[in-house]
Amino acid sequence: MDLTDPIVLLIAGVVCLIIGFGVFEFGLPKKSQAFFKLIGVVMAGYAVLSLAGISLIAEEQAPPASLVGDFNVTATESLSQLTVDNNAKTFTWAVTYNYTSAAFGSNSQYFQAVFSIDRSIGTVGLVQTSGDVAVVPSVYNSTNGQDYPLLSKTGDQYNAIWTRADSTTAYKMITLTIPEASDGVTVTLNMTLNGGAIGSMAQYDTEVINLQIGGETWAVQVLLAVAT
Repeated sequence: MDLTDPIVLLIAGVVCLIIGFGVFEFGLPKKSQAFFKLIGVVMAGYAVLSLAGISLIAEEQAPPASLVGDFNVTATESLSQLTVDNNAKTFTWAVTYNYTSAAFGSNSQYFQAVFSIDRSIGTVGLVQTSGDVAVVPSVYNSTNGQDYPLLSKTGDQYNAIWTRADSTTAYKMITLTIPEASDGVTVTLNMTLNGGAIGSMAQYDTEVINLQIGGETWAVQVLLAVAT
């Protein structure tokens, strides 16, 4: 007997009600008759609701997207002033600067890297993570007593721009979604240095920008490699 079929369930419920109300004498005690009445009401009622298209059991739902997961992050770069160490999660950004003209040499003020964020073993389904330029230091100029942020700004936003594979862009921080059927995503980060900050550094000084991406901490070491 398939009790998931509402017709069968309705018939079984009616039979239980007949027994419970003593339509036919089976010599059952009062407690047993009351039990059959209860079961009959429940079964018949559920069958009627099912036939009317009203379900008391919710349809199976997909789990919500995870906000965290475990990821493997690697990076590539193509600009001559950049080198990356994927094991140490570190970039070295070798800058050339002329104090007299207050100008960068060889376009070394620019940073561009592509990050690949892949799900690690055990991270399944639709998952989300983010990329964040978490820490941007400032450089103190002992001559004029001012602090200069290491990155230049557009308005009040640092020129640290993330670009997803779908061309969506965001300043400083961006959300990254890995679809259920995908192994990972890529995102590009572009940053531009502030001449006031670099001009306040001595040759071979280093300042560090910290990135948070895919749950990992990356360091961008800005080195004033050539100063004239």
